[in-house]
Amino acid sequence: MARGKEKKNESREQRFINGFWMTLTIVIAICTVIVSISTIIGMLRTRSNRKDVEQKISMLEHKLEVDSIFIERISNSPEFMEEYARETFHMQRKGETVYILED
Repeated sequence: MARGKEKKNESREQRFINGFWMTLTIVIAICTVIVSISTIIGMLRTRSNRKDVEQKISMLEHKLEVDSIFIERISNSPEFMEEYARETFHMQRKGETVYILED
């Protein structure tokens, strides 16, 4: 009879140990899935942000090119500088009358 109780206790202990390891494995698997999902979401956000940044870089490179051309023209062409000053700042020479027409 003692032998039967011993077997029952061993069986219970073994089931407890098996249950413990099964539970631990499931918890680790769930944690791994959660971490993986958050990592994938972060990667997708980064990819989206990268596209936005690349568009801004492209826009700023174009603006830099346009501004460089403007600086080159205003630095090397007195005629362009005068035309720009007259149109932008409504400058005039002595004795001139400037008429501003608005649309």
